Amino acid sequence: MRRRQRMILWLAMLFLAVALLPGCGARRKTETIKIGSVHPLTGSMAYEGQAIVNAQRIAIDRINEQGGVNGRMLELLPRDSMGTSSGAANATLKLANSGVVALTGTYNSSAAQVVSRMAEKTRIPFVVTVAASDNLLSNGYHYSFRIQPSTSRFSRNFLDFFDFFRAEDIETVAFIYENSNYGSGIVDYIQEHIDETNLRVVGVLSYAATTSTLSSEVTKLASLNPDLVISVGYYSDQSLLIKEILERDIHFKKIIGVANGAFSDAKFTRTYGTAVDGIYDINYRYNPNSEEAQELLDTYLERYGEEMPAHAIYGYQSIMVIADALRRCSDVNDTEALRDAIAASEIYDHVLPQGVIRFDEKGENVNAAGVMVEIVDGKHVIVFPEEYANYEEVSE
Repeated sequence: MRRRQRMILWLAMLFLAVALLPGCGARRKTETIKIGSVHPLTGSMAYEGQAIVNAQRIAIDRINEQGGVNGRMLELLPRDSMGTSSGAANATLKLANSGVVALTGTYNSSAAQVVSRMAEKTRIPFVVTVAASDNLLSNGYHYSFRIQPSTSRFSRNFLDFFDFFRAEDIETVAFIYENSNYGSGIVDYIQEHIDETNLRVVGVLSYAATTSTLSSEVTKLASLNPDLVISVGYYSDQSLLIKEILERDIHFKKIIGVANGAFSDAKFTRTYGTAVDGIYDINYRYNPNSEEAQELLDTYLERYGEEMPAHAIYGYQSIMVIADALRRCSDVNDTEALRDAIAASEIYDHVLPQGVIRFDEKGENVNAAGVMVEIVDGKHVIVFPEEYANYEEVSE
């Protein structure tokens, strides 16, 4: 009997000693908080997807260098969507099984729609980095949030900014765009409200974003001879478009992009230089008045050897939104509490050219907005709204 009592006492002491070891009792507190990232890392959109992930890594490192979230470090888990719906589904499933507390993605709207559905089923909050389709958040889902402007918001920005660049000799317009929900959504919206501009539509040309040539489309566009060309698409296809136009020495009075994947990108001006001076774009941009944004740009250039693409700013901000919400959760592993914290966000200090980040009942950022960028001397300059204009940077 005494032997049994001694054995029980010994086991109890052993259990207590093990529990007090730094690697055991404290293990749960030192586990990383995992955030999933679903973006195209291969395929035609790999450049854009990788840039978003790069910016997210900078955000993760910045937060961890400042002590993490409530004493725990963040960990980014990037998974390749390949820019497809099936790829996004596979990537999201793997992340859900990896213990992520939140999802981010996806650059293209079709993939984002898949992730939003899976986020609803798994009850893991999903913060959109880049995906503009209007119908993305129209399903009554509760776990999806979008920081960036939607297609209708970008389109409305174009209409509101139109008087800024309009000239008396601009009377006709032609659209050329990639034919997914993103491109067609923007073009459809502007056409529905074209009376606000007094422009006459002379042509509407569409193509698949995966195209390897736009030769015939440019031939048709040139034959239409519009005063204004409104262009919508991703980087690779829109770069093809401009390459064709320049090589054929075709001239239009104005070319303007709306959420254009190429026109606001630093790679675009590195490639074409001053040959693309005078092109406008209503698009994403960092806030030139933000010190945090400038630090981000400097860090990206130093770390990756090139200027940060404009769309990548939303990769960075998505992590910051999630981290802000995590700090307000008593249990960071409770995804329901995290979802509620994101929904209640009121973020005043951020890197975007807009007011406070706040979400409505659909999960849309109520103050999301694009800015008007012009290429001047081979550089991107915000020209409107005035509060974010940075003309002086060109003359430096």
